Amino acid sequence: MPCTWQQVSHKCPRRGGTARNSAFVHKRCSGQPPSLLWSSARDRHDMSSPVSQTTWPAGCENTPLVAFLSVLIAVVNRRLESEQKQRATESADAVNAAFDFVVVGGGAAGCVLAERLTRDANTTVLLLERGGTQPDQTKVPAYITYMLMSNAVDNVVTLPESKNCNGVGCVLNTPKVLGGGSSLNAMMYVRASSVDYDSWANLTGDSSWAYDNVIPYFKRAERNLDPVIAKDSEYHSSAGPLSVSWQPYRHPAIPMVQEAMRNAGLASRLDVNAEGQLGETVVQTTTANGERWSTYRGYLEPELGRPNLRVVTYATATRILFDDEGDRAEGSPPRALGVEYRDAAGEIRVATANKEVIVSAGGIHSPQVLLLSGLGPAEELQELNIPVVADLPGVGKNLQDHPLVDGVEYECVPPLCDVDWASRLQDLDDYGANRKGPLSAAGMTQLAAFIRTDLDPPPPEGAPLKQPDLQMGFLNTVEDGNGTRCLAFDTWRYNRIKVLPAVLRPRSRGTVRLNATDPHGQPLVTIGYFTDADDYDLNVAVKGLQLGRRLESTLKQYGLVLSKNPAPAQHCSHLDPDSVAHLKCLARTACFSMWHWSCTCRMGREDDDDAVVNPRLLVRKVRGLRVVDASVMPNVTSGNTNAPTIMIAERASDLIRQDHGIPIV
Repeated sequence: MPCTWQQVSHKCPRRGGTARNSAFVHKRCSGQPPSLLWSSARDRHDMSSPVSQTTWPAGCENTPLVAFLSVLIAVVNRRLESEQKQRATESADAVNAAFDFVVVGGGAAGCVLAERLTRDANTTVLLLERGGTQPDQTKVPAYITYMLMSNAVDNVVTLPESKNCNGVGCVLNTPKVLGGGSSLNAMMYVRASSVDYDSWANLTGDSSWAYDNVIPYFKRAERNLDPVIAKDSEYHSSAGPLSVSWQPYRHPAIPMVQEAMRNAGLASRLDVNAEGQLGETVVQTTTANGERWSTYRGYLEPELGRPNLRVVTYATATRILFDDEGDRAEGSPPRALGVEYRDAAGEIRVATANKEVIVSAGGIHSPQVLLLSGLGPAEELQELNIPVVADLPGVGKNLQDHPLVDGVEYECVPPLCDVDWASRLQDLDDYGANRKGPLSAAGMTQLAAFIRTDLDPPPPEGAPLKQPDLQMGFLNTVEDGNGTRCLAFDTWRYNRIKVLPAVLRPRSRGTVRLNATDPHGQPLVTIGYFTDADDYDLNVAVKGLQLGRRLESTLKQYGLVLSKNPAPAQHCSHLDPDSVAHLKCLARTACFSMWHWSCTCRMGREDDDDAVVNPRLLVRKVRGLRVVDASVMPNVTSGNTNAPTIMIAERASDLIRQDHGIPIV
């Protein structure tokens, strides 16, 4: 019999709930679904039995959790669709309007730029975002994997390669929402190694990118809510707009896994964002009081009322406009004049930039915007009949990402791991009442280890051992008694703990190119995992998988048993699980993206032909155009990329204000 909401609901809500609670938990005694789903009373009255279009594995449709998630996802989608329809009916008052700056992309970096630049009341900014406003439901930390099934993301499938993702292409969940990745990611606040930034300074010839010189920008962004961490003023601050804290809930299996890692030889580290990074740790996250804290919430949302700031959602940039050759002095480079974009109604609009166009569309879409605008490898552009504005061979090249590898997991049984629906209902009550309990954390993603393997050459004589090449991550899922998994990952409640090694300093490279049949559609991405000539990346992944299996000697004492289920590694089940061949097979067939695609518009020295931007992030060979996001990284950082991207935006805001004589306030 199909699950009904009468079966899923359990009791009337607590009386006297606040408006804050009703945004997340509002169960009705009439048998309607628990409205952790609705973001406003208006939504509750307008919605009529929304149902998600997500396809679930056989046997899952009738479970209470899937019934709940179907409504949750449908409500998020309906809210985004409603916003898009509203935008389509609004007057296009940004048409032919002039702004000082037009920012393309309202992601992690774009929100920072829009807020920082409009602090000066005389500076006007238009922020264009191809998606909608961050839904309230994304604020719930445990919902991270559910939100990836919503319309807040676009799924880009990479081109098939024999050496990764089982030869069928990897799925990249590219954000399509204000706040970008900071509104949807695992919230881990990791600045990475000091060596990363010192190498940036060396590669660009600009010492201002060195670690000691970027720390002030990390601190300017940070509002650390832990008094012990914040007290370390050399590295931390409690005065910025980006909330950083420990998640309120830690699953009881977390200290068990930490013990297993220590027994495997790893040191413990309280703070990976201070003196060093190596060791096992529980990572602070971009959260506050049990809720996600994105750059939209921290920077942009509080300042939406500024008269010099305009934000247009569901606005997709189609190209950057440049002056005509006849309108500029002889020998003068082309100048960006503005942005052509498609609005929510599908109409083509133009916004003029008096000072600069700033592209902050992310590691996949920033190169796409440049290519559509005639900036890129001249030969490729000519083949697509796109007029060449500037021959920049490096646009879309040098794609880097951190591949994660699945296949090592531990079974966790009650009472340590309860996954029944009654427990989840109690979680909804607890979270609604005080933002505590399992919903206030993203499962075991807060647990990590940063390791330097023996595959990496030692640092120069006298230099400290700082830069890791391997990160151990952890995710979770639920498997029922029949071996069915309704979700690939579940960070709310779970009975499987996945150990996921990630290659932190990959030598493999990918590309982003335009699709010749639909240049404005999804770009063609070659992810390149495990394609480096000497198999360095593959061997690092194997080291991580071997470590994951070694945890068994400690974890089995707590009833956490290394799973023998071949399902997560079915393409490798014919091989001995302890063999290197098996682990290499896992890396090739069970890898996926850590969401850290970057370096596709990398910065470099003026004489570096493959550099897209200079150290001030200005696009080479043109004027009035800058790129500010993870795509400008010369090499991907040794850890999660959200904090470094925000740092880049903070620093860029100063560079922009310096270049245009805007007061830094």
